[in-house]
This record gives sequence, structure tokens and C-alpha cells, in this order.
Amino acid sequence: MEAYPSVVKPYTSSRKKRLGQHFLRDTGIIDRIIRWIKPHPEDTFLEIGAGDGSLSTRLAPVVARFVAIEFDTDCIPRLETALAPFESATVIQEDILNPDLMQTIPPLLKPDSILRIAGNLPYNIATAIIERFLHCSLAIRDMSFMVQMEVAQRIMAEPGSRQYGYLSVHCQHHCDVRLGFKVAPSCFSPRPKVHSAMISLHPRQVPEDSDFESDLESLCKAAFGHRRKTLANSLGKHPLYGPVSKSLLQHADIDGSRRAEDLSVPEFETLARIYKEKFKYPE
Repeated sequence: MEAYPSVVKPYTSSRKKRLGQHFLRDTGIIDRIIRWIKPHPEDTFLEIGAGDGSLSTRLAPVVARFVAIEFDTDCIPRLETALAPFESATVIQEDILNPDLMQTIPPLLKPDSILRIAGNLPYNIATAIIERFLHCSLAIRDMSFMVQMEVAQRIMAEPGSRQYGYLSVHCQHHCDVRLGFKVAPSCFSPRPKVHSAMISLHPRQVPEDSDFESDLESLCKAAFGHRRKTLANSLGKHPLYGPVSKSLLQHADIDGSRRAEDLSVPEFETLARIYKEKFKYPE
């Protein structure tokens, strides 16, 4: 087996700060990510922000189909060279937040395959990427991401904690979430000012209900829009929920003097369900 150096040779092109780039260079951490992900020979993988291929070259040889997405044109030549030996690998130069990307990906996948997603996410758009894939139409088995520790803590946060907020509810509603391991700034080039962490999100296979999902998102944003105010005040000031907020909270058996950060994910789900059933379409 080929021995890898402890640190991957730094990419010669300068990091673009506007893209939030911090390239993972410690091969010990890269190997630990692979062990944590546990790729299988029959897997179809999509890597977001593949950079110059430090993680890609570990995944592509051991899975059935591999698609690497990278936005930075300076990274593409080296990434294509790194993945050239693997017939199952495809490189796409594209912005992961491009709305048209979801039409580009499916033709590259095996028919009826369930997608696995991985990536060292750019710090400045990590939450936007996660939210994008929570709502996409692709059949996703799991997502394993390297993110800022602060983002990982927000996703994993429990009610009553300072980090608990809309992102916590949103991710925990859609997925079973798990915190992996912390990664020091010294493992990246250039070094970020903060620690990072691996997280995994396993989407729950539940029937699609667009009305319910829309109401849940809207209610959560309204409730967390005024963190220091009570639910009665936060929802009461909302143009849509204000007229029914008192009755909505009563039907949900939720004390209006509580604050949004004190409500569990199931309680937010209850609010959305009752709003849809009793108040959204008045007779």
C-alpha cells in the first residue's frame, strides 16, 4: 500500500479569501475522515468543494461512482489530474449553490442510486450548502461535512443552550445528526482562526408535505427572530401568525411566556401541524 506523507503538499495557488477556502492538509485527519465515513464499494459519492483532491483521491478508488464539485477554476486542473486514474470519477466546475446544479447531478449518478455526500465546506457558505441539500430532490443516504466548530455546535445544540436556534431545529427536524471529531487549525492551509469539526446528517425518510415544511420554517424563523422576547410576543408581532398566535399556542399546549430557545424540535413540529390543520385555511 502506498504510504502518504503526514501533510499533503500545499497547493501552489493562493487561497481565495472570498471563497472561504481552508485546504485540509493533514493526511492523518483525512484518513480518519475516511474511517468515519466508511465508504462502500457500491456507494455513489458526491464531494462538495473538492479543492485539489486531497479527500477525493481517498474516496474515488473505493466507491462505484464519484462526482467532485469544485468552483475555483485554479483548482480544477490539479483535481482533474488527481482523479484521472479513476474511471468512475467525474469533475464538475460549478458553484454548489447554483439553482441549476440539481439538474446537472442526476444524469451522472447510477440509476436508482442513493447518494452519499461529503465535503470540507467553505466556511462562509456552509450553512447555505447544508440547507440546500436538506431541501433538494436527490435521494440522500447521509452527508458528512467538515464545518466550523461553531456551526457544528449550532446544528447539534439542545433546547435551552445558547447555540440552539433555527439551524438546530431545521437540521434536527430533517435529519438524525451526529458530531464526529474536532480538527485543529494546524491541519489546514492556510490556518483558520477557529477549530473545525466533522458532523454527519442522516435524512429521515418521511412523506413530503410542502405545506407543513413551509409552516415549520416560517414559524421557527418568526419565533427566533426575537430571541429575548417570549413566544407570545414574537409570534404576536408577526403579520401572519399574530392574529392567531394566542389560540395557536393554547391548542399546542405551549406556554406563551416561554422563549423560542426553550422549545424542543417536536414542540415546533406540533405548532406547525396545528397551524396547518386549524388556522391556515379558515372556513
